[in-house]
Amino acid sequence: MFVDRRYKNFIIDMDGVIYRGNTPLPHSAEFINFLREIDAKVVFFSNNSTLSRKQYVEKLSNMAIKAREEEIVSSGLITAYCLSKENPGASLYVIGEEGLREELGQRGMNLVEVPPYQVDGVVVGMDRQFNFKKMSNAMRCILNGASFYGTNPDPSFPTEDGFMPGCGAILASIEVSSGVKPRVFGKPYPESLQFLLEITGFEKEETVIVGDRLDTDIKLAEDFGLFSILVLTGVSKKEDLAHFSARPDMVVENLGVLKELLSQNREVK
Repeated sequence: MFVDRRYKNFIIDMDGVIYRGNTPLPHSAEFINFLREIDAKVVFFSNNSTLSRKQYVEKLSNMAIKAREEEIVSSGLITAYCLSKENPGASLYVIGEEGLREELGQRGMNLVEVPPYQVDGVVVGMDRQFNFKKMSNAMRCILNGASFYGTNPDPSFPTEDGFMPGCGAILASIEVSSGVKPRVFGKPYPESLQFLLEITGFEKEETVIVGDRLDTDIKLAEDFGLFSILVLTGVSKKEDLAHFSARPDMVVENLGVLKELLSQNREVK
């Protein structure tokens, strides 16, 4: 297995690739430092909307990984960018954590509490305090005409203690109760990669996606014709390859193995 030397840009997922929860995965800092040393461009691309870009920079720093805010792209950022362009200053009922609220607020969106149940939109991200009241509020807003948005479709995400329900699980409960399907912005939906390529200037022919999910990271890469690498430290496992139509170009056990493969390829003249 090899990665062609023409690939100069690396789009790297975080949950399940760089870390689980607050615990760095083996070789993650070593791998990112290696990419810096070979002058590769790096963007950290996460469907997790719980943190802002500033908070992601701090989290990575605590794991000995240096990153700049402009190198962070999250589903919360993408959602805030798209909604602010389409409906500036819209009133939104938000189910989500600090990171999503911060991104929406920075884009000038009007975050409101309910009742009353008349808002322009309901935006749902990962929320570890989600409850029946929040589901009821969202349902009533949507039934009163609010548009329904989701930051990402992930049904679960990996933590130190195992898998936990993700944003997709919350979206499903609101969809069932309201009878309305959400518009979703994160991976594998096309707005996510279109936004990333727009702000970075990355050329598709020079870009690699590294992720742990066949249904988001690898599907997005396949749909856009990008080289993809599945890392087996997160959600998807080797046996899952038989059950998904999306196929990675390469499968590696961890980032340490990927670093060695990249190093060997650079030594080939």
